[in-house]
Amino acid sequence: MTGMADRRHRGLDAFKQAGGLLLALSLAGLATACTREPAARELRAQATSPQAASRRTAEEQGMRTVIARLMAVEGLEHVLTRFRDSCARPTKHSVFENNPPRNALECRMDADVYFGAQADITDVVTRIGAARIAPWEPQADQAIAYALDYQRAHGRHPDGTLMSAPRLEAPGVRIEWDQPVPLSQRVEEPLPCFVVKDAIYERCSITPHTPMSVATARSRYGRVLALHLTSSAYPGYYFAVPRKK
Repeated sequence: MTGMADRRHRGLDAFKQAGGLLLALSLAGLATACTREPAARELRAQATSPQAASRRTAEEQGMRTVIARLMAVEGLEHVLTRFRDSCARPTKHSVFENNPPRNALECRMDADVYFGAQADITDVVTRIGAARIAPWEPQADQAIAYALDYQRAHGRHPDGTLMSAPRLEAPGVRIEWDQPVPLSQRVEEPLPCFVVKDAIYERCSITPHTPMSVATARSRYGRVLALHLTSSAYPGYYFAVPRKK
């Protein structure tokens, strides 16, 4: 009996030691993870550093150039531009992910520009294609031809089946417009400017300051066309701060 009791005590002590070791390792891992997480003040300094500012300026200039080229297309009337620039800590896609994000901070930029289409949309799409406002994919000419066929065929194949709604795309660039037939597919209203939770750096603007709504523009011009721009550099941000190992 005494030997059995001793074995039980030794087993209990070993269990306690193992549990203590696991707890210590967990706390050490947690402490290490915490030390690798930069403070918001440090990240804000990175987000407003000369290096970030330089990349931010280049990204914005690129977007403004595309916007200006589309504004110059005959038959389009500018309605509003929503411009947003934000730097934040990347979040995990799932609470079950063990590996932390590779970056401590990521900065992204996007713009949504809305136009009223006064002219016939087939003419507008043709002019957009000719303007080469963006580095279209190699199949861009086919996409423009398809968009024109879609409009002329009122969105239906010769056998009567529905055609997929057309749009023009390039890296970081997408153009779409109202498709009233055969199914009503309309450009949605823009999101308002709002404060992003846990944003380290944030700026958002809508111009003009008091714009007409997309619905009002549709009533006035008959059709709305939208240009959507995002940070084109893979994987979608123009500036990042790598996480310290």
